[in-house]
Amino acid sequence: MRILPAGILLAAFLILESSNAAENRILVDCDAPVKSLKRGVCVNEITDEDFMALSPGVSWYYTWHYSDTNHAPDEAGMEFIPMVWGDRDSDLEGLGDYLKEHRPSRILAINEPNLRGQAFIDPKTTARVFEDVQRIGGRYDIPVIGPHMALGSSEGDSIRAFDPIERKEVTYTFMNPFLHAFLDYVEEDRVAGLGTHSYGNFGEFNWMIGMLVEEFDFPIWVTEFAWWDAPTIEAARDYMIQAVDLMERTPEIAGYAWFKERANDNPKISLLSSESGELSVLGETYVNMPVHDPRIYYRLPGRLQMESYTSMANAEIAATGDESGFLEMKVQGDSSELVYQVAVEFPGEYSMSLRCFSEKGDEIEVFSVSGLKLVTFEAEERGWQTCQARLDMPRGVYQFVIKAKQPTRLNWLEF
Repeated sequence: MRILPAGILLAAFLILESSNAAENRILVDCDAPVKSLKRGVCVNEITDEDFMALSPGVSWYYTWHYSDTNHAPDEAGMEFIPMVWGDRDSDLEGLGDYLKEHRPSRILAINEPNLRGQAFIDPKTTARVFEDVQRIGGRYDIPVIGPHMALGSSEGDSIRAFDPIERKEVTYTFMNPFLHAFLDYVEEDRVAGLGTHSYGNFGEFNWMIGMLVEEFDFPIWVTEFAWWDAPTIEAARDYMIQAVDLMERTPEIAGYAWFKERANDNPKISLLSSESGELSVLGETYVNMPVHDPRIYYRLPGRLQMESYTSMANAEIAATGDESGFLEMKVQGDSSELVYQVAVEFPGEYSMSLRCFSEKGDEIEVFSVSGLKLVTFEAEERGWQTCQARLDMPRGVYQFVIKAKQPTRLNWLEF
């Protein structure tokens, strides 16, 4: 294996950053948990022990109410975000009283106005209530996110109203026409983000996120999501892995909240078991999902999990089938790439161990972001194996790219 001279590697590998970017950089150990600023949870009843169990990966929660009756312990580091649920004057008054003593980072407004049994108000009323909430929050410069829409509904469960764009009576069985009507009535510069809910499978979820990002020029909040009809807990877990990873790597998604903390009659949506402070299989997954924040750099030496990428193309995340680890990345071949960010505090020649599932003779290559090939790993057998290489690494912060010429599964890369 050819070892690149430090000067050549430094020129091709080192990231040129502004002073502002350097100040915002977050350095973490490879095995340290990273809390997502996007990740939240919908809550009805929860204990201090429950909060602490969720706290390593979850940063906020809400209860569909304007005040917090649960009160997360300070050491959990989880923010309560208030919601005005519908068009009740008492909710507006309650929010005003709550904000006299508290300063949340944002306010949520109007839960599923398009669905019978929820807020169920027309777009014009939704705009009026939203602006009432915004005026209350505006006293303290607190942005308002809303409305929070059901993706779709049957004709009998959908709100019907005069549509200002179509200029006729419309039954809003799909959320987009409702949102366009709402935005026609409201002052758009007051809208800090739009909310949506999804309970279908990942195919539906993936389509919904792409459609919202393309059609609406606002930050998107997915304030309820789960696969309600998942056939098994394992299927629900696979859905969660894909959905959370998609939202973490999509910059237009500003926040999301799993539904919900505990549902004893439905373990396929519960993050917590029936025991206080005990995570379910889904809870363990949710808390430990990777964060794809471009400010994060992983300190070397250490074991870098392959799901801890900064950006990727044509790859897929999944629960690992290996004997160790949590998740793996599946790359499809020449069109796939995974980008990582690392910080080297101790310069020198590093041994590198790549854990992968490959065919004998397959090659996995490591490049600098400028396209210079740094290392080639070659599989010596078929199946899970640990491939070896060496690389001279100067002190600094770096990006590197992993590619494979054939379908390959990657678990971790240890320096």
